[in-house]
Amino acid sequence: MAIGILDFLKSEFNDEIIGQIGKFIGEDSAKTGSALSSIFPAVLGALVRKGSTSQGASEILNLIDKGGFGEGTFKGLSSAFSGGDTAKTLMNAGSNLLGNLFGNNVGNLTDWVGRKSGVAKSGISSLLSLAIPFVLGALGKEVKTSNLNASGLMGLLAGQAGLLKREASPELMQLAGLQDAEPVKKGGSFWKWLIPLLILLAILYLAFKNCGRSPEAVLEDAATEVGQAFNALGEFLTVRLPNGIDLNVPELGVENKLVAFIEDPTKVADEETWFTFDRLEFETGSDVLKPSSMEQLENIAEILKAFPQVTLKIGGYTDNTGDYDANMQLSQRRAENTMMGLVGLGIDPSRLEAEGYGENYPVASNDTEEGRQRNRRIDLRVMGK
Repeated sequence: MAIGILDFLKSEFNDEIIGQIGKFIGEDSAKTGSALSSIFPAVLGALVRKGSTSQGASEILNLIDKGGFGEGTFKGLSSAFSGGDTAKTLMNAGSNLLGNLFGNNVGNLTDWVGRKSGVAKSGISSLLSLAIPFVLGALGKEVKTSNLNASGLMGLLAGQAGLLKREASPELMQLAGLQDAEPVKKGGSFWKWLIPLLILLAILYLAFKNCGRSPEAVLEDAATEVGQAFNALGEFLTVRLPNGIDLNVPELGVENKLVAFIEDPTKVADEETWFTFDRLEFETGSDVLKPSSMEQLENIAEILKAFPQVTLKIGGYTDNTGDYDANMQLSQRRAENTMMGLVGLGIDPSRLEAEGYGENYPVASNDTEEGRQRNRRIDLRVMGK
């Protein structure tokens, strides 16, 4: 299961602590608890939205590091609101981040939570400011425990989306800037933006390549190009996992192949059988995963949760362009970041290994761009089942 940030916060903020917070802001304990039940999901939802890009995740890591947020944030929690400057310090830190997380929605969120809980507007503002350091502290605890980088944090935050959907109303998530948490059937959204993009690229490519040809001929060839790209992974189908989760994945995609291999008793874990990620992308020349990669990472994480005995090795590869040693280092970092993305989604790191192979073991010729593109890949291998 994905690490539940909200569950952790609930365990820390028991009735006694909530009562102390109520006294600190001058509000009834029950109303304070009601307000916090909306505020914690709102703050986490805003962080999930912000952390859906590599830049946003890096910014959150920076906030955690500069603010010193982590397990230590919760030390002395039982006495933090009974006197001293601890609570005021935390509230000041959170107040400075309100605009960063909620932008112009701070007022609307404050009004909504106030109407729902009965807490005064000033009390809601105080609770929002207090909640931010504790949510960052819970994230910081996991960042340190699992040694997450930006890609790993993206995975951790993406894993909270489904949990948020069960905890918070759509209206609250809209106020937090998170429109929709997670579909019931995972997967498939990749194609929603890919197909129009392929159409546009195919048309532009053929238009420039075939100047003087009729528009009908250009469009016909463009349609062929798009059809080939779409059919490369086959039709989408629903794969039911043993734990009842449905994955909506392409027939020839890595998820379907991996599940089939795991469930086939005649297939044994060996060192030769590798599967290639087909919807995993990195920033150009970088080891940072693009947000579009999270969908397939989430699917692989769900498979690992459904088959808890399975262990995987992740291999990173490059083409032969550039320096050999630099390619080895890049492939290692990409493999490690892919692994940490799965760790961030709740997979025990003891079940995973990562190794970079650079330009070794090409699957196509490096003499063509198409071949080089195929060689720039991330593979996975079942080590145990």
